[in-house]
Amino acid sequence: MTTKLGIASVLAGVVLGFFAFLANFMGAATVLVGMTLSTFLEGVAQKVLGWVENDTVYNILYAFFYEWHLAWVLMGFGVVLLIIGMFIRKD
Repeated sequence: MTTKLGIASVLAGVVLGFFAFLANFMGAATVLVGMTLSTFLEGVAQKVLGWVENDTVYNILYAFFYEWHLAWVLMGFGVVLLIIGMFIRKD
């Protein structure tokens, strides 16, 4: 199941990234071009960043929530799930 979730997450990230690239290439200012994790989880992102006191961790979490495109986050999450799924192998 973990491997299947990883494949689905990677595919979702690739499709989202492709459509965001097309929208950016065509100059269309759609939601896809600037979609980050904070687009969906604004309140959670602010709470998490409010709790963090270390500057390095704060900068990493800020980049994760506000700077990295959602397609990259989905692809990274999918790769992590694929690696975990290779070792579990209960599919």
